[in-house]
Amino acid sequence: MPRRRLVAGVLAVILAGCGTGVPTTGSPSASSTPTVPPSLPEPSGSVTMLVDTDVAPDDLVAIAFLVSAPQVSIAAITVSGTGEAHCDPGVAIVLGLLERLDAPQIPVACGRELPLALDHAFPDLFRDNADHAAGLELPDTARQPTSGDAVELIHATVRGADGPLRVLTLGPLTNLAEAFQRDPSLAAELESVYVMGGAVDVPGNVAGSPDAPTDNTSAEWNMYVDPAAVAVVLDAGAPVFLVSLDGINRVPVTPAFAERVRASANGPGLRVLAELFAANPFMTSGDYYLWDTVAAITAAGYHIGQFTEAHLTVDVGEGPTSGATRRGDGEPNATFLSDAEPSTVEQLVIGVLNRE
Repeated sequence: MPRRRLVAGVLAVILAGCGTGVPTTGSPSASSTPTVPPSLPEPSGSVTMLVDTDVAPDDLVAIAFLVSAPQVSIAAITVSGTGEAHCDPGVAIVLGLLERLDAPQIPVACGRELPLALDHAFPDLFRDNADHAAGLELPDTARQPTSGDAVELIHATVRGADGPLRVLTLGPLTNLAEAFQRDPSLAAELESVYVMGGAVDVPGNVAGSPDAPTDNTSAEWNMYVDPAAVAVVLDAGAPVFLVSLDGINRVPVTPAFAERVRASANGPGLRVLAELFAANPFMTSGDYYLWDTVAAITAAGYHIGQFTEAHLTVDVGEGPTSGATRRGDGEPNATFLSDAEPSTVEQLVIGVLNRE
């Protein structure tokens, strides 16, 4: 496992849309009401989950959150080779992270490295950082990936589930879409699919990134990389919840929140986040969002904001709107995160990752 830290301070994560920060406050007086309540919000219930990740920096935090959440059981983790990390380093990073977190044994496998259609890919700068765990120190481990690919692991996990199984995707939807294509009956077996992706009523975040098309202001990155896969998942029939930029834009990483993380990082999960903040200055610049962590929070059953039903379509062609998710005519086929409460998200990130 590489140990070097990529100097990423020059990376500017440029997002269209306006986020709402949390104002910095001083210590409350004896008569004031604390901004953050002393107890964590309660989740809706226990969840068994298959996580599909592209091993971006915020994915590492999302996985740490799910390992730390007492009501969540992770049945399997699949790596999307079309995402930020390539397959071999991505799998090794996930296994090392599970070792660092002292997580139970969880089967891990990777899928294909090319999207179902088109030739879109994340910028090399993003991929190099992800391939090196974004500077996170990870231990050696005897954990090994499972035999077979991600699609085989998805199939085995769905068919072997003892009860409701929820899928959470944190990168391009290539693995899940291919699993649905190989066996269309799988979708009906899933309790729900939570997707970090999409920008319905707000601009996307592709334009402005390094080596990205400057004229695509509509698409979110995960949708842009493999829009054909998005279409397959939306049409498969499983209940789909998009944790989209519409809600996530409300929850930027503020300097005040980053300082709270650094000051209170006692649990193993929060130490992961604090270390990532230290290794990647762009994460605390004010233009970064814990996209995948917010998706993990919602998939884990915590109420953090408003979901809105809609009939959604995706532009599967090439051009300046490729990967754009739009409202269309017809009955709702998905539900998207239209608003989120920053203080609740911050409270959950710190509390759950610290295992409070």
